Amino acid sequence: MTGILVRIFGGWRRVRISGTGAERVISELADRGFRLWHVVRRRDELTALVTEDGFEALVMIAEGTMVEVVPLAQGGLPFRWRQLRRRPFLLAGLVTAMALTWYVTSHIWVVEVTVPNLGPSQRQQLILAAEASGLRLGANRQGLDIPAVRRHMLALLPQYAWIGIHTRGVVANIDALRIVNRPPDHLPSKLVAGQSGKVTQVFVYIGAAEVLPGESVQRGQTLISGVVSGEVPVQPEGAKKPLEQSVLTPAEGQVMADVTYTEKLFQPYRKNVRRPTGQVYVRRFVEWDQSALTEVPNPFPMRFSHYSVTKKVQPLSFAGVRLPVQFIEMVYNDEEERSVPLSRKAAEAYAKRRVEEEIQRKVPKDATRVRQMWRVVPSKRGVSVTLTWVMNRNIAEPPRGTNKT
Repeated sequence: MTGILVRIFGGWRRVRISGTGAERVISELADRGFRLWHVVRRRDELTALVTEDGFEALVMIAEGTMVEVVPLAQGGLPFRWRQLRRRPFLLAGLVTAMALTWYVTSHIWVVEVTVPNLGPSQRQQLILAAEASGLRLGANRQGLDIPAVRRHMLALLPQYAWIGIHTRGVVANIDALRIVNRPPDHLPSKLVAGQSGKVTQVFVYIGAAEVLPGESVQRGQTLISGVVSGEVPVQPEGAKKPLEQSVLTPAEGQVMADVTYTEKLFQPYRKNVRRPTGQVYVRRFVEWDQSALTEVPNPFPMRFSHYSVTKKVQPLSFAGVRLPVQFIEMVYNDEEERSVPLSRKAAEAYAKRRVEEEIQRKVPKDATRVRQMWRVVPSKRGVSVTLTWVMNRNIAEPPRGTNKT
C-alpha cells in the first residue's frame, strides 16, 4: 500500500535497461536506497518500475557504461499536473466540473410526496406548504432546518397529525398522516387469536396489547383490546342534566406468531392409477352468441365410472367473417383403475408429495415458513409420513359474534 502511494504522489516511470552490466546498475540503484517494483528479465534486458527520483539516479549511474536506460511509460500526480498546466482550459473544466458536482449534490432538486391513497390536489397542497416552509427546489441540504420546516407545515396544514421529511441525496420525500377524529365504525372492540402459537411481534394501532412477544397463546385468547377513555360529558336524549360515561375505543393491529401446522399420511406399498381404455363418449353443444347452450341429443347413455374430460371448441365463419355461433364438444375418455405395487422409496416420495399438497391448502398465502420437519416411519404394510411446518403469520382477528364499536 505504501509503494502505491509513493508512486501516485511522487511519480513513477517504467524503464527498460539493456546492455552489459544491467544487473550491476540495478543493484547499485537499490544500494543507494531507491525503491524498485516489478523487475522482470526478458532475454538480455530488464524492465522495472522506479520513482521519478530513482529514474534520475538511474540515468546518472548508467552514464559512461555500456548500459542503456529507455523510459517506456510514466504516471502519477506530478506528470498529470504538468499536463494540466500545459492545458489551462482542461484544468479550468475540471475545476468547474468539480464545483458543479458539489453544488448539484448538496442541494435539493426533487420533492416527492410518498403518502399513499392521496389525490393530486392534496399532493400539490403538501408540496406548496413545503415550499412556503423553506423546502423548495434548489434548497441547500446542509442549511435546511427540517424540524422547523415540519413545524411550519403542520401550522399551515392542521388536517395532518404528523408530517415527516426524509432527504436522500438530491431527493426530499414528504410523508404525512391525516388526523382521524374517530375510528371507523367497522372496527371490533377486541382482537383474538385465530390460531394457537408463540407470539413474535405485536403491532398495536388502536387499543392496548394484552400479550407480549415470547408468550404462547391459545385460539380465542384476547390479543388486543380496546381501552376505556376518561369520563366525558354526554347529554342523552331527554336528560335534564349532563351525565358522564366512559368511551371504549376499538382495537386494531397485528400480532405475528409462529403457528404449527402438521399433516400426516399413510401410504401403502400399492396405489391406484387410472389408465385410458381408448373408449370415448361425446356430448355436443351449440353455443349462440356466447350465452345460450343447446345440447345435441345423444341416444346412447354414458356408462363410464372413471373418466377425464377434454373440451373442443369449433367456431363458425362465413366469407372470412366469424359468426356468433360455435360448436362445442365435451369428450369423455374412459379410464380403468388398477392397483400397482410401489417400492419403499417410491411410496415415500409419493406420500411426501401428497402430504405437502395437503398442508399447503391449510397455510395462508401471506404466511412465512420458519421451520420444516419431516418424520418418515416405514412398516411392513407401507410408509407413514408426517410433515410439520412452523409458519409466521398474523393471528389477530375479530371474534365471532362480538359487537363492534
